Amino acid sequence: MDNTYSNYQQIVGEMQRLTEANEPFTIKHIKIDGSIRIVNKALLRKQTPKSKDSKAQYKLNYIDTQQDVCGACYIPLLCSLNNKKVIIQ
Repeated sequence: MDNTYSNYQQIVGEMQRLTEANEPFTIKHIKIDGSIRIVNKALLRKQTPKSKDSKAQYKLNYIDTQQDVCGACYIPLLCSLNNKKVIIQ
């Protein structure tokens, strides 16, 4: 079994599948300021329309179910999903 994602469609598809099954997942991503954020129990939430956020197509919106807060991350800044790394070549 491969322990990396080689494209963003794989990781986004897996997050969608887990969210539909109501199974929280762990994501690790780089924030705009360069720091690392780890969300231990996330589920995807409805995306922001492009009319309200010009960069919406590059982002994922999620709910941190442990902290009960909403968050967002840029898809290209995703590092891992459930400790499975994202390596795009």
